[in-house]
Amino acid sequence: MSSSVGLYNIFLRRLNEIKLKSKKEIVPFPFIFEKLCLNFSITKGECWEILFLLRDAQWIEIVPFHGIKIING
Repeated sequence: MSSSVGLYNIFLRRLNEIKLKSKKEIVPFPFIFEKLCLNFSITKGECWEILFLLRDAQWIEIVPFHGIKIING
């Protein structure tokens, strides 16, 4: 389990990098998919699965039709 937690932490760090670069509170979905799908060599569907896991863990909030907010990040 610890290796998967480490992977989610890396994913969350990448989201923080995108947030800093975009300089917006809500990180737009196109920025997320461009960065994360390329970095992790995953599909958009797989990226959604991880985003939902991070949401369920209360690390992010998904803002429908806009993007995500990082909680306490």
